[in-house]
Amino acid sequence: MATGNLHALLAGMQPALETMRRRQRAMSSTLLAIRTIARKSLRTGTNPDFTQLGRLTGYLERFPEKLHQPAEEQHLFRAIERREPAAARAIARAKRDHSTCRGYLHRVRDALDRWTAGQAAAGGELAIYADDYARFCHLHARIEARDVLSVAAKVLTPADWTAVERAYAQANDPLERSTSRRECEAALRSIA
Repeated sequence: MATGNLHALLAGMQPALETMRRRQRAMSSTLLAIRTIARKSLRTGTNPDFTQLGRLTGYLERFPEKLHQPAEEQHLFRAIERREPAAARAIARAKRDHSTCRGYLHRVRDALDRWTAGQAAAGGELAIYADDYARFCHLHARIEARDVLSVAAKVLTPADWTAVERAYAQANDPLERSTSRRECEAALRSIA
């Protein structure tokens, strides 16, 4: 690949990859916040801030689940499949992982709803489910980087990457660029 083409490719890839990293970090931080709030409440024997837990869970439902993952499947995965049909198996795995995320999210939401309704045992479940979900997301991100993004880096064109980044930008994730607790709390309040 000529040096000019390589620079164009890297310039196109970086914004999309950085968006993915920031969103994975926001999702992970959200799950760890849910776990931490639940554990603290259980440890101290006090009720958690159910409103904050609801906002955190609502964020997971609205952004990673309904906006980011579908954009990833519709734009990034399809572009890879068009250019490298042999990547279909890795992409199918990534899509299955997204389906698995929906199952984790359902368990988190159900435990929160039951805890909010007064079932104290659901607090421990919420902490465990959020922790399991966070661990799964870390595994998914590593596998996706190894098996999907490595192929994307080889086969997608600068125009492909620009289209992927444009699709990601439409999701406008409010936590993606938050760098402090105060910014995160303000972002969560804005989507409630």
